[in-house]
Amino acid sequence: MIIYLVFIVVGTVLLAGALVSLKSRLAFVKNGERVLGTVTQLVEKKDDEGTWYIPVFDICSRHYEAIAYRHDAGSSSTEWQIGEKAAFIFEPGKPDTLRFLRYWEIFGWSLSLLAVGVDLLLIGGGYFLLRGYFGA
Repeated sequence: MIIYLVFIVVGTVLLAGALVSLKSRLAFVKNGERVLGTVTQLVEKKDDEGTWYIPVFDICSRHYEAIAYRHDAGSSSTEWQIGEKAAFIFEPGKPDTLRFLRYWEIFGWSLSLLAVGVDLLLIGGGYFLLRGYFGA
């Protein structure tokens, strides 16, 4: 029975955190500056697993600020081509908040927390709602 109480408490905390994060992400998308970036080079990184290609983008904001963005992740094949364009978003005046304008890049963690929180609440709450029905 204690484990189900823990599920409810943790689920509630995760759900609250997810909703706060989701609200923040929605405000970011609503107020963010959308820009296009162009791949200017592919940096090769070699390790024990092989060669990785990491794209570097040149981005020009509305105020003609030049931003160089090196993506965190690379791929073993050349997923990006030099000259290829991608959409980005960032808070105006804060180029360090730059993100790819992709659904999962922006909302991924918020939705993951939401899914886990709801699941824990359903398991914990379901136990207490249905224990009388099953005679436990």
